Amino acid sequence: MAARLPIEQDRGPALSEDGLPTYEHLAEQEGPQSRFGRWAGWIEKRALERHAAITPEERARRRARGWGNDEMDALDPEPPTPTPDLSRLSIQTDAYSLLSEPPPGPDSPLPRLPVVSTHLHPTHLKMNHFGSRFLPHSTAPIRCLLPLQADQLLLIGHDEGLSVLDMFPQDWTEDGHIQAKGPEDARVYPLWVGESVFQMSFLEQDENSGVVLVLVGPESESPGARETEHQRVVRMYKLASLLSLAKYAVAHKGSNPVSLDTFATLQTTPKKHRPTSSIARGLKSLIPPSTTENSAQSYQALLSPAPSLSASRAGPQRINSDESTRSWEVVDDLPMRWARDFVPLAAPGSRLFGQSVITFSLWDKSEGGGVGGLGPPRGQFLAIATKNNILLYETPPNERAFQFVKEFYTPLQSKSITFFQQTVHDVVAPERHRRTPSRGSQTTSYSTQLSIFVVFEKKAGWIRLADSAVGEMELFDHGFSAGASLAHNRTLSVAGSGTPRRHASAIADGSAGTARWIPPTRCELPNGRSVYLLTRGSVTHVAPSPLSSHTTGTVPLGTVPWRTAPSWVVGRVSPSEEGLLQLTALGEGSIEVVELPIASLLTTKGSKGKGKDMTLRVEEDAGGETGFLCAGGYWDQSEEPGLHRTYSTASYSSTDSEEVALRYRRQVGFYGWCRKGLSDWRVFWLGGTFEDM
Repeated sequence: MAARLPIEQDRGPALSEDGLPTYEHLAEQEGPQSRFGRWAGWIEKRALERHAAITPEERARRRARGWGNDEMDALDPEPPTPTPDLSRLSIQTDAYSLLSEPPPGPDSPLPRLPVVSTHLHPTHLKMNHFGSRFLPHSTAPIRCLLPLQADQLLLIGHDEGLSVLDMFPQDWTEDGHIQAKGPEDARVYPLWVGESVFQMSFLEQDENSGVVLVLVGPESESPGARETEHQRVVRMYKLASLLSLAKYAVAHKGSNPVSLDTFATLQTTPKKHRPTSSIARGLKSLIPPSTTENSAQSYQALLSPAPSLSASRAGPQRINSDESTRSWEVVDDLPMRWARDFVPLAAPGSRLFGQSVITFSLWDKSEGGGVGGLGPPRGQFLAIATKNNILLYETPPNERAFQFVKEFYTPLQSKSITFFQQTVHDVVAPERHRRTPSRGSQTTSYSTQLSIFVVFEKKAGWIRLADSAVGEMELFDHGFSAGASLAHNRTLSVAGSGTPRRHASAIADGSAGTARWIPPTRCELPNGRSVYLLTRGSVTHVAPSPLSSHTTGTVPLGTVPWRTAPSWVVGRVSPSEEGLLQLTALGEGSIEVVELPIASLLTTKGSKGKGKDMTLRVEEDAGGETGFLCAGGYWDQSEEPGLHRTYSTASYSSTDSEEVALRYRRQVGFYGWCRKGLSDWRVFWLGGTFEDM
């Protein structure tokens, strides 16, 4: 039998009540670094190197979060101030004093860190990136973006589905506190997969009764996409449901997204239908009618507030043993119910039903008042582009539902459509067959008309809503004579009252150059005027608004050349009267920014070229191809959270409030996407104030 080994015991006195040695006891016997053994010297050296590598800015940033408070005496030359009690310790900034919020307590999130912006010198534009630089926001191309809750949540539509970007994520610390992080730590959570999201726009922004217009389609790799040939439809989602789905994904980190593959296949209508037999009609008569058959009722059901779960279960029904199990099933099924909470815009039997939608465009009637006698000065116009048609809808007075107005034929497939304002000049000559107007000709000017700017593959045209007149869009030609301009205008005005199909065919079938058009954008100047940015190829023309029906003979206010042909041009204006017009071009390669003095655009021909030396230009390499998503955000002013929302909720009883609101609307930035790699798409922001001018 083997000899018994002696039992090892701690011969020293126990310094704790339970008889176990403490860390302080071990440090007294073996030294403070005894637990590291022979690696103690190397670990101490690395610790000193990391401490020396911390910059003063980073140390100040950590100190603002409460890190390194013990080092304040060694770092700050000023005498120390008495430390307050930990129960009353709080970190207050000017931003939080504006919001009149109480100091953060033990259970409240820690203050957010200021967002770091990249200044694109010498211009006034700033650029912000969100999240980790190693993790993509989407592995598929990003198509659209919709900011929610004052840009704290960003809905991202892409080819794989819908995701949400949480700009201020929160985590639990080891001591049980909530730590609120900033946009540099933003995180992406998937909401649904199986249905691609191509376009999103607000119809109403109220969180309770708000509506979002969404263009969706089956995912390219899903079975439904192959069966239906990528048929895309327009739906109206409840804003409250999308917001609830986003909050659920943020709160339940790591949860699986909603799969809409099966649901998309069931909801898709085939292009060819067999005639319904008498037996089928008889079976259909036995089925109670659904709420989607009546479009008006479906609209009202969508826009009305949804009842709560407790209210839906209230009633004289008895609760049996299965009620609790069913209630849990309802809770687990909430994400799917939120994702399906929509009404299709195309009702059965309508012109849009069964057609694949390419894109849509919205116009608020309050921007231009009554337009061409089409409807009251309030409401919205909606244009939907299909393969060979453009359908026009509007909201009637005191109603929310869209009603069909007109249908325009397009011989080619439209790439994009945009509403814009146009002036009409009709030339009436005494001799009908003269090519040039005589001295007795008269020019009749009409009021501003609303038109649709249609971009085809290689050409662009316009369609006037009032009389369905059409025309081809061309940029100013220096060799274009005044007589040719008048003759061209007369031909368009007379032929526009005839059949639109013939002239629309002439627009698309004519010869075209290699330069491609992009949708125009509008900018409001401080003096009450506005301009349009017309871009074709690598040249942008700054044209006065409203646009003339014969842009070929209209001299632009300014011309801006770009290094490469952009896919979108965004314009921003400084709020001061003697400000700048800032143009940002997005496309392949770098981001180009140009700032022009507004005074140089409003000068006469005699002073042409004045202010050219004051033009600022800069290029920023974004790391790949870039594109435009939507306007929004004040991330350069993030040290004052909530300030960008005050103008929307404040009272406009005073003139100062209106001026502040207008000022912030002009300084709003915009979101864009960038492709960093093969399966790496990111969201960035461009903007900034002009106060440092």
